[in-house]
Amino acid sequence: MGEVAATTAGDGDGAAMRRAVRRLSLGAASEVERAEAAGEVGRLARSDERTKRALPELGVVPPLVSMLADAGAGAGARLAAARALLELARGTHRNKVHIVKAGLLKKLPKLMDLSTSHDLALLLLSVSSLANTDFPLSTADLLPFLVATLGAADVPADTRLACLAALRNLSAKLEHVRAVVTSGAVRALLAPSLMEHTETTAEAALAVLADVAAASAAGRREMAEDEEAPRALVEAMARHESAGCQEHATYLVMALAHGGGGGRALLRRMRQLGAVQALLEVSLLGSPLARSRAAKILQWFKDDGQDRIRAHSGPRMEACHGNDGGADGTKACRSAVDRIVKQSLDMNMRSIMRRATASVDMTNAKQLVASSSSKSLPC
Repeated sequence: MGEVAATTAGDGDGAAMRRAVRRLSLGAASEVERAEAAGEVGRLARSDERTKRALPELGVVPPLVSMLADAGAGAGARLAAARALLELARGTHRNKVHIVKAGLLKKLPKLMDLSTSHDLALLLLSVSSLANTDFPLSTADLLPFLVATLGAADVPADTRLACLAALRNLSAKLEHVRAVVTSGAVRALLAPSLMEHTETTAEAALAVLADVAAASAAGRREMAEDEEAPRALVEAMARHESAGCQEHATYLVMALAHGGGGGRALLRRMRQLGAVQALLEVSLLGSPLARSRAAKILQWFKDDGQDRIRAHSGPRMEACHGNDGGADGTKACRSAVDRIVKQSLDMNMRSIMRRATASVDMTNAKQLVASSSSKSLPC
């Protein structure tokens, strides 16, 4: 099989492949030689698709995976092995299967010292795409590595994004959602290190959370009970430069509020953190989808407030009249003032809600007009 594969790739590349396989199989003496052997495999994999498909048939994948996991091989050789495996995996389902079967995922616990490597993160992203195929991809070792990398302090932004994309591949598949929830991914995704990072990172994290919330009651419960969730969602809705952040955040608020568990407690904590102001701004300035969702959530806040004060139809200051300065009179005055403030907020909310709803309706009307006007007239 190996000779056939080498012949198929052409005489020149065939000889180079045999040479690279020999060096990898026999084990080069120094770190430099091992890095050169892995680099040659990567170069050949980039040269053309036929060569890329032929290389695993010659047996290059197992020694590359072993080199990657060998702490004594030296950082240069190990990173060269990661790059070579990445080149082999790109765009080829069969090669990704070869890499998984060679034990890459089982060796991930030995690769935590390389967790900041962008090439390794891209390799795992490429392999994680097998979740979208019929291949039985095991997440038992992959998820802990991804979650640990996302939670590490010194991980570069591009490496984090690759890990988030790999996590998205898994969270998008129903059979993997439970494993994503139990892996601790929810806590890692809601952490300030991700949510307060760039808008691209925050949006990628919110997208994974939205997948989990859509498919898992346990995931929704964990999000609603996480102490970082209220602040993370309010801050995401305040990211006016990112429509994706606002759309994902408003979806999550709706899903968690309806999902039982700590939904109502989450809304109360969000209100204390300024969620109403953030939602008002989204309802007026956000994308059409975010505006619609924000208006719905604002209605929930409004209804919740009315439930608490609907017994009071207008300002009542009787308790303050004739106050003799005692403790009971002071307490009554404070209660009356609180009621007036709540009633004022409720009236303001109704006014702004009308504006927000009108804004959403106007956008829908404009889209309908635009859609109607773009249709071809009959001949």
